[in-house]
Amino acid sequence: MSPMLQDAKSNIPPHPYPMVRAGGVFLVFFGAGIVINIFLSGAFLVGVVLAVMSLMFSKTLSFGKPRPFQIIALVCAIVLEIILFFIIFQALPADIAGPVRLMWILLIVGVHFLPMAISFGPRFGILGVLCIVNALTALILIGAVNEIFLLVDGVLKFGFGIWLFKSTDKKVNNFT
Repeated sequence: MSPMLQDAKSNIPPHPYPMVRAGGVFLVFFGAGIVINIFLSGAFLVGVVLAVMSLMFSKTLSFGKPRPFQIIALVCAIVLEIILFFIIFQALPADIAGPVRLMWILLIVGVHFLPMAISFGPRFGILGVLCIVNALTALILIGAVNEIFLLVDGVLKFGFGIWLFKSTDKKVNNFT
């Protein structure tokens, strides 16, 4: 690499959310699994497996190395999710309806997206809020058709995943 090109490259500020595209791919597979599972049982597991496998390409998809505080935020979000799952599974009655339990799970997933905004950008925070509102709406409307709320959740994750994946390495606006 020529010295002039090297100097120009070193003047480019690092991407504020280098892991954004990897997070997007993860969400695309996860969201697709939720949506397809409504119509084809077992698709959710395929989506989860593909989402986890996509993590192997995180380095390739990323815009550089994340900052240490972004890794810490990501780890804290996952730990928060695990703690909330433990609490909710202890608090909910064993005989609670499956759809109600599922909406509590989706609520917790939405909550854990909020601190992930530090790692993946503000769009993750928006996704978290929308997932929380969707799950709370389903919990309030207990008699509602569960598949509608599952579909909304999956479409949100899929759509935001595409939006995140299509991110560029340039900061265009506050939602990059």
